[in-house]
Amino acid sequence: MKINDIVVPLCSNLDKRQRLAERGVYPGVEYKICDIDSRSVSIRPAYPLRDYLERSWPVSVAVEDVPLWLAKATYEAGTAVGTLMLAGTYLSVAALLASFIRIAVVPSESMEPALQPGDVVLVTRSILPPRNGDVVFFNPPKELDEAIANSKVGRAAAAENVQVVSTKGKQFLKRVVGVPGDRVGIYNSNPYVLLGCTGDDCTYRVDRTGEYSRPDVFADESWNRENGRLDRGEYFVAGDNGFRSVDSRVWGPLKQKYLFGTAQWVIFPSNHFGPIQPGPFAVEKGLSTESH
Repeated sequence: MKINDIVVPLCSNLDKRQRLAERGVYPGVEYKICDIDSRSVSIRPAYPLRDYLERSWPVSVAVEDVPLWLAKATYEAGTAVGTLMLAGTYLSVAALLASFIRIAVVPSESMEPALQPGDVVLVTRSILPPRNGDVVFFNPPKELDEAIANSKVGRAAAAENVQVVSTKGKQFLKRVVGVPGDRVGIYNSNPYVLLGCTGDDCTYRVDRTGEYSRPDVFADESWNRENGRLDRGEYFVAGDNGFRSVDSRVWGPLKQKYLFGTAQWVIFPSNHFGPIQPGPFAVEKGLSTESH
């Protein structure tokens, strides 16, 4: 340091900072060196301070009383680097949160009454596998587009050389009816899981979704088919309001790779705020006469 240099005193100790401030030495403020010798330095602010911070300048302080003296250029460089690191940290945190948390808007009536169109839900990335009854957020599987293309509407559109609306870029919310290892079937449009049998008496967990609004649009097996076991990484999902839901009844099991996470809370509007309500499940006996 030399006379006329601009320096910035720094001190992290709160008690020492207070003692320095009482003498007119404020850490982080730029000072001009008026005089200097081997033990002390005489300084004054490089710019006007607030009235209550002003002193009879210059003030003298022992060089060793200030833990660190930085040149102005060094201080500004360090501040810039710190700002960039802080910004980088914020961006990293934002990216990390985006990879684990999503905010999703319910687009349709397919999950009524638990979720209403326009509800905003908080979705968290699945760490543990989804469980029966969970509401999952997922990308559309290719089987969905195939089912639409093969439907009555899709075939008619193809015959007229009209393009059917694609699901590309969209995401969906449905409830998990069956998980890997479950035996899932459909009876009168309602998905069910075979829980077990004692002799001819069988018990089922039925998802009372109800009939689709246009059952004739899709294949008959979409609304009635025997139960089959879900393979590893396969989930049967359905909307609570089957009247407005195209789901695993139509396009089959949802594969794990399409899942993003689980929706558990409605966060908007305020009158819907809270955990998502359970689905229309019921445990029943003697559902059908199909072979098990």
